[in-house]
Amino acid sequence: MKRVLTLLLSAVLMTAALTGCSSGEEDALVSKTPFPEFSEVDIEGDEISSDIFADYDATIVNFWNNGCGSCIAEMPELEELDQDFKERNINLIGVGTDSGESQEQLDTAREILEEKGVTYRNIVPDPEGDFYKDFVADISTYPTTYIVDSEGNIVGADIVGNVKKQLDTVEARLALITGQK
Repeated sequence: MKRVLTLLLSAVLMTAALTGCSSGEEDALVSKTPFPEFSEVDIEGDEISSDIFADYDATIVNFWNNGCGSCIAEMPELEELDQDFKERNINLIGVGTDSGESQEQLDTAREILEEKGVTYRNIVPDPEGDFYKDFVADISTYPTTYIVDSEGNIVGADIVGNVKKQLDTVEARLALITGQK
């Protein structure tokens, strides 16, 4: 009997200790690191820089490439999310990681975006620029998405894979930034 009570008490204490780890202070547990500064052009040839983060409460930055089937498949979902997010002052930007490598790659990226009905901005990173060399080139899995606050900080870890399938994670990070739920 004494052994059963000891085991039961141990189980209760263990459960209390584990649930105590969720103290509601998620804010303190989410890392923030600066998103690299950039000054590039978008798919239309218009200039875009990291200053754009200040215009929104949050920005979702989705990295994709022309050869990534799952990246291309999720574009209509991202377009749909972009329309919803606009009402909340949340921006969505795509980064076609290989679109700046040649005119052929750029043309392919434009065709993909048009075919998928994408209207959100897409950055064409210059492979010779610092943004590409110091950040984009290190992305090894696609799609990869970052949530960036208005001060230009990445909130939490990167989100790898389909964004809509991880919408709870996206929404939780956006809530930390914007206070919206």
